[in-house]
Amino acid sequence: MRRQPRSLWTVFTICWVIAAAACSSPTGPGVSVAAAQPTSPSNGSSFSYYSQPVTLVVTTGVATGGATSTNTLEVATDAAFATLVTTQTVAAGATGQVTLTLDHLSPATTYYWRVKTAAGNNPGLYSSPARFSIGPQLVIQAPVPIQPLADTFPHKRPTFTVTNVARTGPPASITYRFDVATDAAFNNLVATGIVPEAATLTSFIPSVDLTSGVTYFWRAQASDTMKGVTSAYSSAQAFTTVFPEAGTYRYTLVVRSPSWCLTHYVNNTPCWDNGWTTAGFSYDGPLAVNDAGTLRFTLLRAHYDFSGPLVVELQRTGRLLVGSISGTADGLETLTANKTQVASVIYSRGVISGQTDNQGNFQGTFDGAMGLWKLGFPCDSLTACSTTGFTWTLTPH
Repeated sequence: MRRQPRSLWTVFTICWVIAAAACSSPTGPGVSVAAAQPTSPSNGSSFSYYSQPVTLVVTTGVATGGATSTNTLEVATDAAFATLVTTQTVAAGATGQVTLTLDHLSPATTYYWRVKTAAGNNPGLYSSPARFSIGPQLVIQAPVPIQPLADTFPHKRPTFTVTNVARTGPPASITYRFDVATDAAFNNLVATGIVPEAATLTSFIPSVDLTSGVTYFWRAQASDTMKGVTSAYSSAQAFTTVFPEAGTYRYTLVVRSPSWCLTHYVNNTPCWDNGWTTAGFSYDGPLAVNDAGTLRFTLLRAHYDFSGPLVVELQRTGRLLVGSISGTADGLETLTANKTQVASVIYSRGVISGQTDNQGNFQGTFDGAMGLWKLGFPCDSLTACSTTGFTWTLTPH
């Protein structure tokens, strides 16, 4: 069969396609990359929250064909890198390493990181991921005051003591700041000090004496200065320094018998009975006070001595007093009945209790016996009453 000749348009079209193909550039070869690799920190590293910032170091990736590679670092809080913390493209340094210093990271968190190397028309290749963790923050609880507490009466240079603080987080180097002031707002500090933490209790002794009989306030605060972590203040404690302080003072002791003794007494002789007196017997003498809180009031030996000099000894614990009274004192009263003179007053089996107002005044009661040695015609007599409810006071002379 005879072939039909091609049309002029067909021949033109074929020639145009062939010419176009002859003039195009062939597609160039693809760029391949070798991924960068994490170098530091090593996989699984742990950092203290307070050793930040963390610096990531990678060896830079390599590209073929003269292409320049780029390195993009990704940090996330999950291994799937769905929650990214940061994504940054970083150029290699002079040593061929890529470094990135991260912003401050959250405590008690594990982070995952990787690097992507890209170049030319290559979209990039990820390195194997690595991880590191940031430790917890240090949390310091407030100190708990031990002494002195409210309604106590320490001496003019007391020891301030707190329990060591509870804390969570990394190891800490704790110091304690103690403040002592004359006001609850701590505007007028009279003593302050910083001391390192001791084994279980931490104490501070001021370098100055406080004033006796004055109310003060104190508090404590714990800190780790290297980490910049500070606790709340302890609860403020009010206390009053003891008064009087250790020393010897002139005091007046007054002892009064209860009215029960008017009808309940024993007389050692039937030849004369003047009855009982409820009048107070008063004595002036020295009151010695020591640092252990012991008070001792004494008198010289009586003219008619039956049981040694009068001694009143008290132990002070806060406001409370306990002790004893015993001995013989000169009688200082004259009974109205027949003007009979009391020559001596005898105290025995006297168990004292009482309290102080911390302003130098002491008072209380005692249980025991009081005897009155009376001089009169036709014979002397000893009248005694044993009971509870004798009262006494010690006041500055």
